Amino acid sequence: MLMHIINYSIRVLILLVGILLISGVLSSEQWDDTFLKVMGVVFILFGIYRIVLYKTQTKRYRYYVEEQDEEDN
Repeated sequence: MLMHIINYSIRVLILLVGILLISGVLSSEQWDDTFLKVMGVVFILFGIYRIVLYKTQTKRYRYYVEEQDEEDN
C-alpha cells in the first residue's frame, strides 16, 4: 500500500511541476517563456501518461494474481 502512495505521489508531483511551469511560478530570466510553457505541457502529459500506465499495470497484475490463485485451487 505504501508503494502505491509513493508512486502516485511522484506522478502527481510531475503534474504539479508542469502546472507550475505553465503558470510561470517556476521561471527564470535565462529561460524563454515559450520554452517554459512547452516543458510544462510535456511534464503534464508525461505525468498523466505515467499515472494511466501505472493504473493499468496494477489492474493487469491484480488480474494475473487472481487468475493464478484460481488455477492453484
